[in-house]
Amino acid sequence: MLLAVIAYRIMKKKSVGVSADVSFVRSFFRYCFPKAIYNHPSAVLDYKYFIVNKILFAFIFAPLFLGSPGIAEWIAKTFGTSVDTANNASDLTVIIYTVVAVVVFDFSIFFTHYLQHRIPVLWQFHKVHHSAEVLTPITVYRMHPVDELLTGIAATIALGLTGGAFMIATEILVSPLQLFQVNGLLFIYYVAGYNLRHSHIWLNYPSWLLKVLISPAQHQIHHSNASRHFDKNFGFIFSFWDQLARTIYIPAMREDLKFGLSKDENREFGSILALYFHPFKKAAKLFRRENQ
Repeated sequence: MLLAVIAYRIMKKKSVGVSADVSFVRSFFRYCFPKAIYNHPSAVLDYKYFIVNKILFAFIFAPLFLGSPGIAEWIAKTFGTSVDTANNASDLTVIIYTVVAVVVFDFSIFFTHYLQHRIPVLWQFHKVHHSAEVLTPITVYRMHPVDELLTGIAATIALGLTGGAFMIATEILVSPLQLFQVNGLLFIYYVAGYNLRHSHIWLNYPSWLLKVLISPAQHQIHHSNASRHFDKNFGFIFSFWDQLARTIYIPAMREDLKFGLSKDENREFGSILALYFHPFKKAAKLFRRENQ
């Protein structure tokens, strides 16, 4: 919210679509929570899907994960490493592990996201997320369970391998620095504008910071249905993966964006049942076409 206020003040100074005849507080809340977006049918569908999907994920899919700590311990045992749980890792080791864990986690998210766009079958499921015609902080949860499983498994394995490598190297159980039970660096990233990624609020970083981090504005560009924005800015935290893959898009100025798929495809994702089952139908058609 604080970053939204800053973004709004910058926009107000530039006099871009801001009414000057109302108080700052009133005009800010009108800008931050416009009815046209939060009452949009796509947003309402997001709210319903959030409730249903989280219930299903909590009771059906979440128990399937072994968890990265379990994988790390299995790797350590497989290589015959004796882990001393009585001693704590040094501060330097913890700091190094915290940084490495975030980098590895972020690469796993980038890589699976890249595959979801480039592999036709996976794209059918990832379309669920991109079918949102407006962006609100709840849109982040418009993810098909197949998408969530793929991303969750990739991140779990990546972090498990990282933890196992640290156990083998140090023979000590290493945990990252945490804030509210989240990796400290990841927590800092979350409070540095993460919820503005799925919103109409344009927040871009200075050019020097864009060389390291993906800004909320860049992720909004990723959701754009303009052809020049297709398959750009896959990154979650860091932008250097996109730079290496040549999928980076850095806007020179604020851009007017429209979200969603084509009009016909948007209609195909107009209900909760469609969000769940339409991707399976499309994926089945792809399999049949390839086998003919």
